[in-house]
Amino acid sequence: MPRMKHKMNHLGDSSDISSAASNGKLGNHTNQLPAIAEEKAERRQSKPRLSVVHGRLISDGLQTDETSGPGECGYGWVIVGAAFLCSFIVDGIANAFGMYLIEFKDLYPDQSESVLSWIGSLLVGCYLCMGPIACGLADSFGYRIIITSGSLVAAAGFLISAFVSNVHILFLTFGVIGGIGFGLIYSPSIMCVCSYFKEKSALAVGLAVCGSSVGGMVFPLFVQILLEEYGWQGSMLFLSGIALQCCIAGALMCCPKKPPPVVITLSTPGRLTPCLPPLLHQALMDMANLGIYMNPTFLAYSLASFVGSVAFLTPSFFLPDYAFKSYEGLDKETAAVVMTAVCGAGIFGRIFFGYLADHPNFDALGIHNVCIFTSGVMLALVPSCQSFTMLLIDGVFYGFFIAPYISLMSTILTSRLGLKLLPSAFGQTQLIAGVASMVGPPLHGMLGQHFNHEVPFYFAGGAWIMASMLATTIFFFPERLATRPPSAVPSSSDINGRTSAMLLV
Repeated sequence: MPRMKHKMNHLGDSSDISSAASNGKLGNHTNQLPAIAEEKAERRQSKPRLSVVHGRLISDGLQTDETSGPGECGYGWVIVGAAFLCSFIVDGIANAFGMYLIEFKDLYPDQSESVLSWIGSLLVGCYLCMGPIACGLADSFGYRIIITSGSLVAAAGFLISAFVSNVHILFLTFGVIGGIGFGLIYSPSIMCVCSYFKEKSALAVGLAVCGSSVGGMVFPLFVQILLEEYGWQGSMLFLSGIALQCCIAGALMCCPKKPPPVVITLSTPGRLTPCLPPLLHQALMDMANLGIYMNPTFLAYSLASFVGSVAFLTPSFFLPDYAFKSYEGLDKETAAVVMTAVCGAGIFGRIFFGYLADHPNFDALGIHNVCIFTSGVMLALVPSCQSFTMLLIDGVFYGFFIAPYISLMSTILTSRLGLKLLPSAFGQTQLIAGVASMVGPPLHGMLGQHFNHEVPFYFAGGAWIMASMLATTIFFFPERLATRPPSAVPSSSDINGRTSAMLLV
């Protein structure tokens, strides 16, 4: 093999030899041929790969080894730890809003539960809707800048909230500003993990997103202690300080060392080129691509996702309040334990169903549908729990079976739609989940106000069951496997493919 390579190098440099001969320089300088061959080989190796994406020619820079990531055995695990911290803080605070809702109902008796729930629903909704935009920004300006900026924005929102007494201003400070900050933190942190790992990507992302479940276990109890000791405004100061800890994680986030992409604008007659960075522009284009709804598979999945997401926040926002009101002698701190049970069971659900979905005899969509149907049944059984112990058991089963709703999403989208439609499907799915998350809790509060505090759980359980039925219709559509050849996948699409790993959370 070495001799064949040597031969090929000499053959590849025949143009250099003939050029030298024609100039009369070949004679006594044949010892320069190895140097010429080496220079030629370096030029071939350093030649950038080009691809056209959305009317732009993008160079990937130097070719790199595609079989293993740059952080498989080194700094990548530091990135995993930083991403774990981000998901621990972001989802921990989001899951703890149920304890604030109990407090707000006591402090603002003139405000309905539906109005008060907008504070938390805006936080989660903005955080989800910011996902694709945040990834485009992180690709364009770097993970460190975007995550650190998100930490500062979220901390500022919580800090301002500590000095606010008007509920409607909390919509802006805690909900919108805090949600935008969390959106800039969470999605780029998971995406950074994906950029460091290839062979062990599933393990690395799985460890990083476990921070969400651990945060959901810890923060409701922690927030309740803060509320008892310092009041809700004093607790906001603590949340602001905790959000600032994501600056530490952001400082650790950096891209694997590679040349920055070179972007050459291709002039198209009659078409204006965007002024935004190309990757951010592509993320926005994916979110605005309504043509994907012409695909019947995605249309059915998006309807199921919207209906399910309406009910997704019901346990974290309303289950502690339901326990506190329904069982005599139960204090608020004990009521928070129900969310610890739900989130703790979710860790095992993600691991178990993720392993099951990788088995060739099981279909990810089938597992998803059975699990969300079972989750709907568990949620509808909440009003039937005669004791707090029964509610804890019901919560454990719900947390275990609801886990695949998020963790199998990327697998379903990829297998049913293919890699070509995945970026648009991801952007639209994030938007759908964000909008539904904003609408769900206020709708729950409205039902509780007009009927009783049990009816919303029947409604949420029915929503999950309906979502499973809508998703089941996908089996009647032809399955499109993601089988595009690697050469056909441009670099920025590959980045968006890594972005879809955020759907694992």
